[in-house]
Amino acid sequence: MQVVREPLPQLEVALAGRAVAPRRRDLGDAATSQRRLHRQLDRELEAAEHAIALWQGLWEQYSACLKPLLDGDPELAGVKAKILQRGVYVGKQLILVHGLARRTVPKTVWHELHAYFRLAEMLDCAVTSVSDNLMPNAVGISCYSTYSHALLLGLADPYAMSVKQIELTDRWLAMWARKVFPYARQRETEGPVVVVDLDGGTGATLLPGVPLEPGESLRFGYPGKLATSVRGRLKRLQTGGNPAELQLGHDCSAEQSTTLLGYLDARWYQLPRRAPDTASATVELCAGGLHAAHFRISGRSFERTDPEKPMTFDESQQLQILPAVADYDRGREDAEREWPWERWQRALEPRDAAIVRSSDAVHRWSLDQLAITRSGGRLRVGFVTRVVFEAPTNLTLTLRLWTGVPKAIALRALTAAGSEDAALPAISLDETPDDKACLVLPPRTFNPSRVLRSVDAPSERRFRLVRLLQRGVDFERVAFEETT
Repeated sequence: MQVVREPLPQLEVALAGRAVAPRRRDLGDAATSQRRLHRQLDRELEAAEHAIALWQGLWEQYSACLKPLLDGDPELAGVKAKILQRGVYVGKQLILVHGLARRTVPKTVWHELHAYFRLAEMLDCAVTSVSDNLMPNAVGISCYSTYSHALLLGLADPYAMSVKQIELTDRWLAMWARKVFPYARQRETEGPVVVVDLDGGTGATLLPGVPLEPGESLRFGYPGKLATSVRGRLKRLQTGGNPAELQLGHDCSAEQSTTLLGYLDARWYQLPRRAPDTASATVELCAGGLHAAHFRISGRSFERTDPEKPMTFDESQQLQILPAVADYDRGREDAEREWPWERWQRALEPRDAAIVRSSDAVHRWSLDQLAITRSGGRLRVGFVTRVVFEAPTNLTLTLRLWTGVPKAIALRALTAAGSEDAALPAISLDETPDDKACLVLPPRTFNPSRVLRSVDAPSERRFRLVRLLQRGVDFERVAFEETT
């Protein structure tokens, strides 16, 4: 039987957290916009269901071989290790496809995967080496290495990773997973332990040590060798190493590799911090990039036309005909319709927020997307760090919030000949004990030493862009120096 190697291509396009460029919606009522968004989400959920069903159907075919193995069928005696390894591989692919779809792995998948490994132990073939010509780096693999691959992939939390990062992690684990063996008996160690319960409905957990009275169903993995491999590559990259020379691949830069290796080291070898207990509360969220953020923070829609550009004849005639209206915002109604608030549940932390949607979907959400929050009358700005569907319609987000008080400003590029560029919406964040002062700008704005000047402040301020701190799907966060 030929193993299908990749999930359906629609999944990565529609559901894997790729950036969806913000665009202006057609003017219409909120109900029409919600129906349009719901139809799009339904199509994406259907693509995910098809991909998951594909791998699930293949897994059932391998599961049909388990009873003859248990009955001691002599025709399967020579291939039992390969059958079980292929079955564990398909289970690993189900973990992968759920991560790409931003959906939690059902307990039934983990139960079945644990059962495969337990059967491999019973038949004494967990460490038997097999090869698979259909997959790269599949020489000398085994049931235990493929099982560890699935556990470490789940432990990496793919819901907080981009598509490229998930693909790289899966590829690297094909080489590194054999460094972590799931022992049935605990061993002496000075570092954290990867613990998995073969009777449980979850994957592995990173703990500071093993329980005092471990049960027979517990298995213990020691990620010290894996951490040494990851950290060794990190040091080589920091001193100018080439990712291809370090067997990381030709399709990732040193910066991308360093970021991902640091993240994986934190997930596989550094114990997570305990989150403080907080009371539940209602939080409102808004998305739409810098124009939406500027509107929600300032209370006024951003004027897309250039105020320094001469008015057309029609505009000047209209200005003479219409009476003057103080503080008139002609774009407010459209902005309210285009960037409404969504209601979410749970409390905001000083830095992070794990929240669940409690109202109908209004915005599309993806990793590294700019988000504006409002809770108790306080506005804050941050970005999305994790996206997961706990159920087909129950979306959970994790946000990282910047601690500075956001201020909406308009900036224009400064050139020696006088700039004709249109003004840009921007957010300024003052320095705090946790964050440096920075600017949040539209994508592709940053250029080293570029100077931007404010156009809506009482006194002109000039900002020289120094360093790109972060690049999101609809924003750039930039360090600056003020000049005169």
